[in-house]
Amino acid sequence: MSAPRQKKRIDIANDGHFFARLNAVRMIVVSFIGLGYASTMAIGPHAREWLNLFGYDPSLFGLQVLFFLSGWLAWRSLSQGRPLLAFIRSRATRTLSWLALYTFIVAAILYPLLSDPVAPTAKTGAQLALYFIETVTLINPGGPMPGALDCAHYASLLQGSVWSLQWGAIAFAGLLGAYLIGLRHRLIYLGLFAVAVCAHVGVNAWSDRTGSDLLSSLIPGLRLAFPFLLGIVAYGWRDRLPRRSAGWLLIALITLGAASLHYYGLRWSYAIEITAMTGWCALAMAGLHSRGRWLKHWPNLALPFFLGVWPTAQTVYAVAPDITVPALVAISLGIALSLAATFYALARIARRPVHRRVQSA
Repeated sequence: MSAPRQKKRIDIANDGHFFARLNAVRMIVVSFIGLGYASTMAIGPHAREWLNLFGYDPSLFGLQVLFFLSGWLAWRSLSQGRPLLAFIRSRATRTLSWLALYTFIVAAILYPLLSDPVAPTAKTGAQLALYFIETVTLINPGGPMPGALDCAHYASLLQGSVWSLQWGAIAFAGLLGAYLIGLRHRLIYLGLFAVAVCAHVGVNAWSDRTGSDLLSSLIPGLRLAFPFLLGIVAYGWRDRLPRRSAGWLLIALITLGAASLHYYGLRWSYAIEITAMTGWCALAMAGLHSRGRWLKHWPNLALPFFLGVWPTAQTVYAVAPDITVPALVAISLGIALSLAATFYALARIARRPVHRRVQSA
């Protein structure tokens, strides 16, 4: 008599070999996001970002890749039996500590420097404190700050890039809820991925056809929900997916090729975004599975770099409004990266005495 067939679940992983390259892949992705943001800072939101592909900006594809990786890593942690409190604490402290630092710099330093204190819309100290609280708690992250850069192309937005963190928190909360009530079979998440894709296409198509903004607030979240779920699905089917970089490169070539054929040869549809996003995610996985030593053991600068690009570009443009776009991009990315590296080094130095005291106690 044969043994009973066990259900396919998202269980134990033996795939930690490529984590040495995770920081590098994230940094490369964030660099494309930052390049996209900075390239339109002096032009305005109506302009296409540099490296726009198939009508979609690199900042969008970059965010989708980051959410894909987040879904993959989050479900990996949960399925390995990591305590829920430890899971929540590690992600909350790592994200919110950096967000608090950059929000404090924006509210306490940049805003006073860039604002007109006699402007009727200028924020008071109490309002800046409220802005800090609402941003760090992700209640209203990166809201407008009237009184500073009111005439800029991205008026009053000093932290315009942090909106995605709120959707990330919602995605993690939903994932934890699903895990707690026992939704752990990989087919469930494949179904949820399909539902998210259909909802994304349906909401966008309905909004385009009717010209209504009734559901427009859902579009950013849906655009990040399906890559997050795709990451969970990819982890669930990791036993049937490539384990080498070449296999992921082939998937990237097929999906990006399909998106290209669709964009240039067929009638436009939202399938272009879905297939292109899948291709970029596969390319990120190819990087994680790469054997290139140059990708190994990069410092974890992705989050502070991401948080610093937008306010840096806004500040550079405010100081030098006649700056060319290439110069704005280069200077903004350079300063943001330097600040991220400096803060990262200071954080490591600050933690060393704590570790030594714990060890000697």
